[in-house]
Amino acid sequence: MELTRRSFLGIAGMAGIAAAGAGLAGCATAPANDGASQSKTDGASDEDKKSSGATRNAVATYTCDVCICGAGNSGLSAAVEAAQQGLGVVVLEKHGGTGGGGIGTEGVFAVNSKMQQEAGITIEPAEVISTEMEYSHNRANGLKWLDLIEASGDNISWLKECGVNFTGVVDDYHGGKFETFHWFGENRAHDDFSPAMTATAKDLGVQFLMNCPATDLIQDSDGTVTGVYGRKLNGDYVQVNAKAVVLSTGGFANNDEYLQEGGFSDTSNVKRFLYGYDGDGVRMAIEAGGASNIPRMSGLMQLTVSGAPGGEYGTFGRGDGLVVAGHNACSLWINEDGERFCAESAGIENWMADMIPSLVHQKLYSIYDSKTFKDAYDGMIAPRIDWEATQAELEERITENPYGDFFSADTLEELAKKACDALELDYDTVIDSINTYNEMCDAGHDAYFGKPGEYMQKLDNPPFYFCYMPQSCMVTFGGIRTNRKMEVVDKNGKPVPGLYSAGVDSADLWPNIYTINVPGGTNANNINSGRFASKFAAEYIGSNKAGSVSSEGDTSESVPDTSWAMPEGTLKDGTYSDTEFGMFSDITVTVIVSGGKITDIVQENELETTYVGVAAMENTLIPEVLEKQTPAVDTVAGATRTSDAFRTAVQKCCEQAAS
Repeated sequence: MELTRRSFLGIAGMAGIAAAGAGLAGCATAPANDGASQSKTDGASDEDKKSSGATRNAVATYTCDVCICGAGNSGLSAAVEAAQQGLGVVVLEKHGGTGGGGIGTEGVFAVNSKMQQEAGITIEPAEVISTEMEYSHNRANGLKWLDLIEASGDNISWLKECGVNFTGVVDDYHGGKFETFHWFGENRAHDDFSPAMTATAKDLGVQFLMNCPATDLIQDSDGTVTGVYGRKLNGDYVQVNAKAVVLSTGGFANNDEYLQEGGFSDTSNVKRFLYGYDGDGVRMAIEAGGASNIPRMSGLMQLTVSGAPGGEYGTFGRGDGLVVAGHNACSLWINEDGERFCAESAGIENWMADMIPSLVHQKLYSIYDSKTFKDAYDGMIAPRIDWEATQAELEERITENPYGDFFSADTLEELAKKACDALELDYDTVIDSINTYNEMCDAGHDAYFGKPGEYMQKLDNPPFYFCYMPQSCMVTFGGIRTNRKMEVVDKNGKPVPGLYSAGVDSADLWPNIYTINVPGGTNANNINSGRFASKFAAEYIGSNKAGSVSSEGDTSESVPDTSWAMPEGTLKDGTYSDTEFGMFSDITVTVIVSGGKITDIVQENELETTYVGVAAMENTLIPEVLEKQTPAVDTVAGATRTSDAFRTAVQKCCEQAAS
């Protein structure tokens, strides 16, 4: 098999692609609507005009020109641009640090940047647009592609002026169709983009309200958006009165209802890569009268295995043998009725296409043999663990079968019997699907779905494997319908006054499927749409701008609750362990108590990023707990979920030691 860029990504699940999708936008999502939101009504009185949507009892009020919901890559870009336009800016952010999922992005797309010119790289914009339009069957927004490309070179210069660090390398990102990828440094946007953009925003007077997600828009009686509510960690609401609001909340990968509306079928079992992206920006836009674009959604999506969040890219670039074997092109796929339903080579040219055939079925089960498993492992450029460890992991998974969905046998009949008994599938249908497929492999011709002959590999090498492969979602693209000014529009294309959207919340360059043709395109759209939203918001506000932020009431910071107290008495000497779910997977913490004190803490995980999650634990959290002799310490900005999981695990270890 020829190793193209897209097959490479499908096999290896490299970190860059994980990051390119992880990041994309800010994170200002809120807990599920608690029912307090009220629909605006006709005939509102003058008293009602200030807030004819949701009404909250706010402990503090901020007044500004524009409020940006989310401080990821798009939100930070919007914040800096708005401030440069002379606007007073408030940013609401869910987490304790800026960057959102965007901290993992590795670079940015651009055409005709100075770096490309200096490198002698010439790209015809029409080629990029025609490639994307053709792949989407002309469903992509060609004018937005044109806007992005025309602004992209200037965007790189603007980012450099804002202090963003580029290595100077521009290439095709592991074999993409165009040399458009402008690389950040080794630690990606976490070091090279987010800190610089945050510092620039603050220098320009932008006020960040951290740990304070946006919850509801405020509208006057004619539907004009006049502000937004945020909620602090202690439950108190703040009211931000603004002349315009930009939604950049990072999509809805964690919202089952929206995923189902977007085409996901097995929503009760969808595996996640990132957390906190609940679609609240989409919800707020729709509640304000904006049109939904959810049915045209796409994103970074993949088949995975139970217990491996996010699929193979959930391993941050280290290919996972248990995952890649199941969606290898030579495997056999059947649905919940035991019937084969597509050519399993769907993702050879684009790993984002792998999961698409499963959307019209409730379940996808993969059947393969030992040769397919070994070939899939050998095809990984960056395996998570070596071959011997992978074999041991496979054996352990089959023996323990913690999810009751992974089986092995030395004959296909025995395999089918095990799986059908456990999963309540019809044995006759399953074994007929297997036999028919093997007959087609012998003939070298897929008479049903036309899978290329090179992938028609007969199941003929025991042991054989049968596993359930749930759908997974790392990040979604789209959801909020916008025009070229990034104004949120209603079903008739009329703007909702004062409301804008940026980043993946409204990305409509990749309808229904992400193409991965144009390296860095998603992050470029985040940055460009953020800038566009603020530029046109400034135009909308005009001379009515205040140029500053004012506040009144309880403007104290929203901080994590660290009120947990150590159990009374002396901790018993010993070794104690607890496991909690962190950002990407389980984090196991071992606490050693000696002489009644915590003397050492060791953490183990496989999926946390070394430069964010692991660094937060090893460089900050562990030393602080050892020094203070309590896990009641602050979270690390940018690693909130990791911090919370770590603290909870240490707390439970201490409770074990005191019991």
